[in-house]
Amino acid sequence: MGSDFARKSIRINSLVVTTSGRQVVSRVFDNLLQNITDNGCASHLFLFVALLLSQGNAAKLDQDVLTELLTPIQIEQEMPGLRAAVLYNDGALIQSAVGLADVENNIPLDHNIGMPGGSTGKSFAATIVMLLTEDGTLSVDDLASEWVGKEPWFDDLPNNEDIRIRHLLSHSSGLSDYPGTTRYMMLSIWRALFRGGIRFTPDELIEMVANKKPLFPVGKGFAYSDSGYLVLGKIIEAATAGDYYNLLQDRILTPQNLDLIRPQNVSALPDITPGYTRGARNLRDDGTMKSDPTSEWTGGGLVTNPTMLVLFFSALARGEIVKPDTFELMRNSGWQDPNSPDWHYGFGLFVTHNGNVVEHGGLWMGYRSHVRHYLDKQITIAVQTNRDGPINLEAVVDQIAQRAN
Repeated sequence: MGSDFARKSIRINSLVVTTSGRQVVSRVFDNLLQNITDNGCASHLFLFVALLLSQGNAAKLDQDVLTELLTPIQIEQEMPGLRAAVLYNDGALIQSAVGLADVENNIPLDHNIGMPGGSTGKSFAATIVMLLTEDGTLSVDDLASEWVGKEPWFDDLPNNEDIRIRHLLSHSSGLSDYPGTTRYMMLSIWRALFRGGIRFTPDELIEMVANKKPLFPVGKGFAYSDSGYLVLGKIIEAATAGDYYNLLQDRILTPQNLDLIRPQNVSALPDITPGYTRGARNLRDDGTMKSDPTSEWTGGGLVTNPTMLVLFFSALARGEIVKPDTFELMRNSGWQDPNSPDWHYGFGLFVTHNGNVVEHGGLWMGYRSHVRHYLDKQITIAVQTNRDGPINLEAVVDQIAQRAN
């Protein structure tokens, strides 16, 4: 009976190794397996199990290793601060923060203080839409005109008669984006000079892409459009007769205990780090910025941190926010360029690495964020820094992922 038990245990533990993606090739493991098989020795079995468990634990990062990885990156790329969070499938959460939250006051960066997350907020807006589809409130195949057709800017939008919700979700509507328009640049300069800050309403930003030629027919291309996501926000509020941020709190943030994510619904955001652009601090003495964060809304519009981002992306991918079939729809939808089959934009998600990864980056003046979930490994990684400019946070995630496996 001892020998049969040993053989059964070997098969079970071999299966564990395989499904975890670990390869145990050490000679000591081979010898132990042979001894267990030949002799049925219980002590060898227990030693094998102990070594197997230690092999599994060794595959995970710890805070010291993550800190050692982040520190030279933060220094070499002249980031005031850099922080990261890694979430494993078993719930293990590894965090590290290096450098400064506030350069002028020499305040170290920590895990909890907020930073504007930029376009990572689009993944939240898209998830709200998908929750509303599950409720039957709307459908991704609804024409935008059904919900916002009476808005004063709607008739002037390119492709307005053909745009559906799915096209706004996947940036395949043919709409352009407001940051590149002459009107946006000129008004930004004027408002900075004469109003002391740059603030726009969603309607103003949507109007900036009106009366322009479509970039392509609906559903026949991809062009990243913050304006499109603002139209999406208008649809959300029209369909629910409520406030987007209240809906987000009730449907996602509170149920998922994402208590450190906050709306950018005031000009002076509390409890955030300063951001830095070319070394210049973005926060004024009253806590406001030159570019008002309330302008972003459903194009981003959330104060967050890496821990909150990994918790959200992991829960989304595991079917804990929307149903698994809904998440698959988010991942598999969108226009796919036949010349770039390894990536596309789904519903609020960049789908990369030949479909094995969902991710999103974010930029707000003075801040950069990136979050990525590996579907095959069930590992989620997020990084954030309080400076903008030419920083490749995707490469930072790559380096962390190499050590996290």
